[in-house]
Amino acid sequence: MTSKNLAEDKNYFEKLPNIALIAWHLDNEITHPYPFCGKREIFCGPKLQNKDTITRKYIRTSGTHFDIDEVLSQLNENDQKIDLICTILEAGNTICFPKNLSKIKCPKFANVCDTHHLMYPISTIINYMKRENFEHMLLSAQPAHLHFFYEAGIRHSAFLPRDKVNFETVNNKKSGVTYIGKRWKSSHPRRSRMGQFLEKNLPKNNIPYHYYNRLPAPIWRKVLRHSKMVVISSLNGQFTTQIYNILCAGALCFVDELSSKTFLYQFFEPGKHLVTWRNFEDLLEKIIYYYNHPTEAEAIAKAGKLQAENNFGTSESLALTISEFVFENKIDPRFLAINDDRCQQKRVESPKYFNARVRLYENIQELHRIHESIKLISMTEKNLKPSADLADLPRLRITHAFISDNSKNETDLYFQSVGVSHQIKTTIINKIQRSSSYDIGILETLEKQTDWKVLVKSISRLLKPNSVLWVLGKLTSSEREILKSEGFKPYNFNKNSIVLQIKKYSRKVCFLFWQLGMYPFPYLTLKPPMEPVPNLNVFLRGWQAYFSFLY
Repeated sequence: MTSKNLAEDKNYFEKLPNIALIAWHLDNEITHPYPFCGKREIFCGPKLQNKDTITRKYIRTSGTHFDIDEVLSQLNENDQKIDLICTILEAGNTICFPKNLSKIKCPKFANVCDTHHLMYPISTIINYMKRENFEHMLLSAQPAHLHFFYEAGIRHSAFLPRDKVNFETVNNKKSGVTYIGKRWKSSHPRRSRMGQFLEKNLPKNNIPYHYYNRLPAPIWRKVLRHSKMVVISSLNGQFTTQIYNILCAGALCFVDELSSKTFLYQFFEPGKHLVTWRNFEDLLEKIIYYYNHPTEAEAIAKAGKLQAENNFGTSESLALTISEFVFENKIDPRFLAINDDRCQQKRVESPKYFNARVRLYENIQELHRIHESIKLISMTEKNLKPSADLADLPRLRITHAFISDNSKNETDLYFQSVGVSHQIKTTIINKIQRSSSYDIGILETLEKQTDWKVLVKSISRLLKPNSVLWVLGKLTSSEREILKSEGFKPYNFNKNSIVLQIKKYSRKVCFLFWQLGMYPFPYLTLKPPMEPVPNLNVFLRGWQAYFSFLY
């Protein structure tokens, strides 16, 4: 709901639940403006200090995974009449995952944040929500992941963009390009490389470059308000809130190309509301063009500002959005998970294969965050969903290869039906001329060992000498021997403290070279960071298979 709609609904406060219980991972000073989701709000979490006011009560818990009885025992009879439980979820050690919520008979709602990075970012939340019987969730960072939650049985799933900021219009905007962010951050190597590239190349083209480190909110708003052109890079292909905040500030926004599954293009049209870029060279070319065509740049910025202000809500509208979604199943239909055609797919799979798909995706998503570009080849016929899942990742170049034309034609129809055909190239194996060109491979187990041998040899030829191979299904000892004969060695997740320290320091060395613009060991980062689950196997090939203790 936008601020305009909220102003028209003068009685919105009366629509909120009377008492809402909110699991909160931050302290008393860092809470959402009142109201967050109820008339009286009970915040509980390990960083809070006990406090009681007319509108809010704060309860300190013993940890992040606390039993709900710990909170209930500190509530009076009136406050125990809870109408809504709200949790803010993402993977991480500081997030609250309260247990035994079934003791409170009311709807449970999850505001899910970052699923596009961190360890086990999707599976952790799905497993928790299913265990505690959540029925409603709003995902605020990467709507391309909604289909996973929908498939897991959480059918009331939708996108909730984070709050936009309102800006006053100013005329004296600063010429040139603005970039706000740390000069180097190992958790976001692509953004760091982008900053280095702009710092080096914009002065050569006589374009002013305004760099700012991370800024306090008031200064950040002032900088954006006075900027003509602002460049950003998503952390990992997600619909970042920076997009609509930059547009609301009235600046021309340059953002990296995202997948259509992020919902970005439902709201913004490239060249009309903002500018998207494929790589750093493409970004530079477009900056030069719009710097030299200020009238066009200003027109796009104005259109983008109007579009953002009319389609995204502020913190004041959040409470009513949550209440209407949970109690009335009412929300802007453009935000619903079912807008992703992958929610409608009819292919049946067991829960074990679903878990394997999610873990496969989580691992490759994390590699996508680090690498500028990765080439992947899949040669599965039964399991097509993994390729459809991975189509979210804009810098992942996916090829799905087959032995026969019949299989290819059926797969083309499937990829078209789920809306990813433009992001996946399908081909016949014999038509792939260039060998040793792919970084990652995906196979599935077969019934006949002779077919398995042909398949392994085929993908072995196409993968680089240093590569990673994922296999879906339960492998026999003979199938493992065939993989071994092609140089594929099972990757063991060694948790020995000495090995972990070696990995930690080798990672620092890698990123030191990268920070200096020299990254000599790209294949080290193809190692999967998250352990497989049943029906998912991972193998390494090349020298990295023999130095698995390195990063």
